[in-house]
Amino acid sequence: MPEDYQKIEYERLAMVSEHDDAIKLMRGFMDNGKPKLGIFWYDYNDNVLFGVEKGDAELYANQGRIATFPKLHKTYWQKQHHRAVAKGDTDSIFYKEHNYTMIPRGRIFLENGTFYVNVGSWINGEICGNHCIDKEKLRDLLIDEFNLPEDFIFRLDSHWEIGHGWSEEMI
Repeated sequence: MPEDYQKIEYERLAMVSEHDDAIKLMRGFMDNGKPKLGIFWYDYNDNVLFGVEKGDAELYANQGRIATFPKLHKTYWQKQHHRAVAKGDTDSIFYKEHNYTMIPRGRIFLENGTFYVNVGSWINGEICGNHCIDKEKLRDLLIDEFNLPEDFIFRLDSHWEIGHGWSEEMI
């Protein structure tokens, strides 16, 4: 009887440990409410962010005076493009568009305690045709997605212009 008890207790402890490990892993997916740095694309027709990659700002704040998320738009887009091609997902924007710079995109920076969202002049509606970009709606999306303070600053930069990009590897 003691051997059976030991076996049952061992299995129970293994399940508890497995459960605890799963909980720890899942906590990493929960929004902790902390401000994030990251990258995004913006679909102005549907007023949604997509291709969002982000991490807690405090993890990158010790990079120096300027902090940002260590993923590149180009690398993310290439990976998603290859996935869409492999799946034959011809409806995916990642399948249809090879050039990641042809869609409005931006990057969140933290500089000396201030959050900046670097974007191109597309934010002024110059690419919209009949559509117009609502900066306040975009601001709300960014605040919600990245837990940014309401006083973050939009900053125009030529890198984030439509069809333009300099080497992000220099960031």
